[in-house]
Amino acid sequence: MLNPNLDSDHLRVDFARNHRLQIEDLLVPEAAEALHDCLANQVRWDLAYHKGTTGATLSKAVFESMGPGDRAAFMQNIHQTARDGYQFAYNTYLMVTAYREQRDPTLYLHRATEFLNSSECLKFIRGITGVDKIIRANAQATRYMPGHFLKQHTDNDAERGRELAYVISLTKNWQAHWGGLLHFMDGEGRVIDTFVPRFNTLSLFLVPTPHCVSLVAPFATSSRYSITGWFLSC
Repeated sequence: MLNPNLDSDHLRVDFARNHRLQIEDLLVPEAAEALHDCLANQVRWDLAYHKGTTGATLSKAVFESMGPGDRAAFMQNIHQTARDGYQFAYNTYLMVTAYREQRDPTLYLHRATEFLNSSECLKFIRGITGVDKIIRANAQATRYMPGHFLKQHTDNDAERGRELAYVISLTKNWQAHWGGLLHFMDGEGRVIDTFVPRFNTLSLFLVPTPHCVSLVAPFATSSRYSITGWFLSC
């Protein structure tokens, strides 16, 4: 699944510069295309958001059972709570959980779960980052649609062994003015770098790093698909 033509030496130098980088053409083309088709046409998406002090999930069945007015009110409430505290909203499919429970066994997405935890992938990531203690990867598939966002945070969670955060973008023809951009911030909340979603790219950065995903505009005509998670040391 991994593109054999990637230049690990060059990538190692790039990552060392700012402890983040975006790698183009991560996967062999047929794998990237198969994952895009899976995300766009086969995954049953739940809605992830922040409730109280932790993350929450609303199932696809429950969300679709709500009337249009109730769905709009639900999203409006999420946007209102984002004014005063941490919040996010996006569609999710928890890949590792589904893999362990043997749900949806025909999804090509499960091959990505295996790949991310393969010796080939882990060796590649250790080699370009110098983070030798990673032993596995967590993963979820995400879909950002108009109104979806992820407020600033750092991903810091030592108890879960988060060492590196990653985003494999599987979005085609995304336009920057649609939002959904991965912004990196300094200690004062100023944007110091931005990664635009591009098809078959890996965005990789050290934890903790302040970052966010900007609000997807109501006029966006496509969905922002990705596989995201952390490389873990425990």
